[in-house]
Amino acid sequence: MNDQRGGVPDKSSELMARWFYRPRLIVLFFWMAAVVALAAMAYSGAVGWDAKGYWKAVQSVRHNSDPYAEDIVALQGFHQGLATNPAEPRPFVYVYSPLTLPLLRLLALFPGSLVGLLYAIAVAVGAAIQLWAGFEMADQRERRWLMFVLPAVAFFPGLVTDDVILSGNVAYLLYGGILLGATAGWKRGHWTWYYLAVLIASVFKTPFLAFLAFPVLIDARQWVRSSMTAVAGVLIFVAQARLWPGLFREYLTSLLLVFDWLHDFGFGPASVLGLYLWKQGRPTATPTTILFVICAGVIGVVLLVLARRVREWNLPREAWVPVALVGTALLNPRVMKYDLAAITVPMLLIGGQAVRLLWKTRDSSRGDSSEKSRSGRTPILVGSILFFLIPNIITSVGPSWFPAEFLVLATIFVMGIWSLYRLRAEDQSAVLATLPPA
Repeated sequence: MNDQRGGVPDKSSELMARWFYRPRLIVLFFWMAAVVALAAMAYSGAVGWDAKGYWKAVQSVRHNSDPYAEDIVALQGFHQGLATNPAEPRPFVYVYSPLTLPLLRLLALFPGSLVGLLYAIAVAVGAAIQLWAGFEMADQRERRWLMFVLPAVAFFPGLVTDDVILSGNVAYLLYGGILLGATAGWKRGHWTWYYLAVLIASVFKTPFLAFLAFPVLIDARQWVRSSMTAVAGVLIFVAQARLWPGLFREYLTSLLLVFDWLHDFGFGPASVLGLYLWKQGRPTATPTTILFVICAGVIGVVLLVLARRVREWNLPREAWVPVALVGTALLNPRVMKYDLAAITVPMLLIGGQAVRLLWKTRDSSRGDSSEKSRSGRTPILVGSILFFLIPNIITSVGPSWFPAEFLVLATIFVMGIWSLYRLRAEDQSAVLATLPPA
């Protein structure tokens, strides 16, 4: 850019142009756009539907009532009302164990506005920790593009668009603590906080104990501590049946009715089967249980074999940690949208690594010329875009989120397995290239 008075470059304009194109400024703009979008969604639509349900349970406890009994009555009314009104609104059900009720009593002592503000901040912090933990799993090359993508992750739990970030689900807090401990564990070998976070999370939902497999996959020496934490979690669950037998029975009854009447399935293979059987009017409990046990066993064996291979091959942990975390999440019998939010960045890293390796594989097979490289990368790039767009289009205009998300989860996990073996093949090729000719 030249100055009109004498053809001398306008240094102030050049400086402004260079500053505008700085990556940090672009990232800041993306974050501001994401925050504005979330605020607009919260203003124009529903917000805090799970948080409002928690506050309803707080009020129930505050008036010395039984939230589980109230939920059972609401579920019965909902089920009966479906006969005359298929559009009957679904009731919120407090699906957390009786051990959480003392926490509700404590929250009932404070003004609702204060509790709501602090809870919203806690959810935001938990969501931010999830993004930060995912960023820590990336290597330096991946961070260059990930920093531009992170602001959009909140809108795509499991890489499929949804507004679950606005639900205020307690899972955002629980996963924030778990991933904070996980980062300290896999980076520095300090797993104590991770075990504590998983144990606390299991008080709310016992299936969180499945995440005790993650330390074992990263560090084989964690078998004993992980097993002891699992035993402690099971004992906490069983002890509630002895301490509050009536409440515990009602809690289990309400959980059963949630599956039988609300059909609140998740996105694992057993959950997708349950949804299909329910639509066909068939029983779901036995087939889904059998399929879950089989799939969890297969995934568990695959993860253990991969963990052993990764240690033998001495692959970088940044390549293994996202795969291990996503595989561990699949051991959960009921993976929901807020569960997917916690593993979205690892899923993104797995997909990015697989695309990079596909590019390298295609380029090496076609030669190194730039023309061949571009022609080889084009179908891979188009396929990657379609892989992202097709599930999002299906869930936007189609009847169900479940099959599309299941296919995305399964594909990403397979891509992660393939990437590890491909990285091993690259390492072997590099070693052979350094050897002198025979």
